[in-house]
Amino acid sequence: MKEHKEVAALLRSAQSDLRCASGTTDAQRKALRRRLVAGELVSPYRNLYADFDYWHTLNKEQQSLHVIRGLAHKHPSWVFTGLSAACVYGVQHSRLLHDGKIYVAAHGGIGGADESRLVRVYMNRIPQQVEQGICLVTPARMVIDCAGYPFAQSLAIIDSTLRKGLASCEEIEAMALQTVCDEQAIRRLVRYADSRSENGGESLFRGLMIERQYAVPMLQVEFDNPDNPVAPYRVDSCWKLADGRIIVAEYDGMAKYADGANKNRASLQSKLDYERHREQHLKSQGVTGIVHVYYEDLMVPRRLEDKLDSIGVPKLVA
Repeated sequence: MKEHKEVAALLRSAQSDLRCASGTTDAQRKALRRRLVAGELVSPYRNLYADFDYWHTLNKEQQSLHVIRGLAHKHPSWVFTGLSAACVYGVQHSRLLHDGKIYVAAHGGIGGADESRLVRVYMNRIPQQVEQGICLVTPARMVIDCAGYPFAQSLAIIDSTLRKGLASCEEIEAMALQTVCDEQAIRRLVRYADSRSENGGESLFRGLMIERQYAVPMLQVEFDNPDNPVAPYRVDSCWKLADGRIIVAEYDGMAKYADGANKNRASLQSKLDYERHREQHLKSQGVTGIVHVYYEDLMVPRRLEDKLDSIGVPKLVA
């Protein structure tokens, strides 16, 4: 299709800003729609466009951010909340939560002209701040609006919020007192939140264990490293039981020693050797069971339970 200079400039400018483009005149909107029909563009939201090939290089979170920035560019007064705010704040969360919906705070209800993917979250008072030039609810309110996701997913969001220093448990509890929300869900999240979880995967792992009544582990427990005393080993999850057993569970154990910047450990064999050596040192300090948990295990909870049961991770008595 023949190049439309205005549209080409719109797309270049938007892509440079990591957002979707939108037409501001009738002629621009018509030109964008023609390119959408021709398969040159995608439109993830009404009157928002991106180059087809470029769009498909982005992951789900990046795509959501492009839509959010595009909408913020069109509607600078909009205040984003929930998962949309979490994206802008850089709070870790599962990409499985992305379903194309955009969440904004609003004093009123759904408008008749609203896009189907727009979710208005009613708030009598909208606590807000500006981040990256985008109006967002405060991090504490963002956590509350994400508490409706499954517990393990919500736990990853509150852990990351604490880890980044965006809000404290006290601020989240105080906000909950001022908000119509699921108070029981908030109390449960605050009870189990822990900023020591180093990433969303570890939080999801811990949340799934809690949901299945396993004893809550100690996090980031250190053990001596005889080869390098100033750099002790740290394990993701550890249980020190009354009968003397010490159990360790590692989420994606390869991440403990796979360092792409260290070419001396680039080979799989060297990684396996390192892990074997590390486990020998842990066992010499009383660790009786070690299990490695991978993302695929989290997606099949029965497989996760089998791994935890195999090394005797205790369950709480109902």
